[in-house]
Amino acid sequence: MEDSDVEVVRDQGAVSRIFEQMRERRKPLGIVQHGHRSDAWVVKVSASQLILAKRDKALKFTTEAVEFQFRCVLGRNIMGKSRIIRLNDDFLELALPAEIMIVQRRQAYRVVPTADSVAIFQTEAKWILSGRIEDLSSRGILVRLPQATPIAVPCDIKTLCLYLNHAGPVNEITHQGTVESFLITIKSATMNIVRKADNGTTKFATYGIYFMPSITEDRLLARIIVSYERAARQKGLRA
Repeated sequence: MEDSDVEVVRDQGAVSRIFEQMRERRKPLGIVQHGHRSDAWVVKVSASQLILAKRDKALKFTTEAVEFQFRCVLGRNIMGKSRIIRLNDDFLELALPAEIMIVQRRQAYRVVPTADSVAIFQTEAKWILSGRIEDLSSRGILVRLPQATPIAVPCDIKTLCLYLNHAGPVNEITHQGTVESFLITIKSATMNIVRKADNGTTKFATYGIYFMPSITEDRLLARIIVSYERAARQKGLRA
C-alpha cells in the first residue's frame, strides 16, 4: 500500500475470507441504513451472498443499499457497501460486496494547521457541515465536530472545501507572526467519512475524512504540507 490510509480489496476470494473469519469467530459487524446503525452476525457466506442475523429484531430495513463497518479478526477497520436481496425480522440476505476498504491508521505525513482552519462539506443527507481541521495529510483530514452532528459512519460526502491557515516560516522576506492562508476545493475524487473517534470527555468528536485528490489538488496539498513542515522545524516542533 502507498501512503494512503485506505486499501481497496476487489478480489472476491479475499472478501469472502474476511466475512468467513467473522462468522467463525462470531464477531459482530455494524450495518448502517438511513442513518441508523445495528449490529449483526454473519451466519453464512457463499461466493455471491451473505446471510446476517440481526441483533435488533425490531429495527426495520428496506431493500435499498446498506453500508457496513467493522473491525476484522486481524484488527483492521473494514468498510463497504452492499444491497439487500431478501429480509425478514431475523435475517438479512445481502449480495457479497464487490469490494471492501481496509482503513488503516493514516500513514501519510500529517501536519497541524492553526485552530481557525476549517473544513466545509455536504453529506449524502444534504447536511452542510463545517468543523475545525485537527490535522491534514495528502490523503485525508481529521475534523472536529459537535457530538450532536447527524453523521452516519461510513458516509460519502460531496465537495470538500478546506480553509487552511498556518504560521509561515520566518526568513528574510517574511516576519514573525506572518500567516499563510490557502483555500483548497477537492471535488474530482471519492471522499468518505471513514471513522469517528470520541473519548467521551467533551461535546466534540473527531471524524477521519479520506479523499483521493486530482493531480493538481495533490500538488497544491504537497506544497502546503512542505511549507507547514518547514515552519514547524524552524520552531523546533513536529508538524
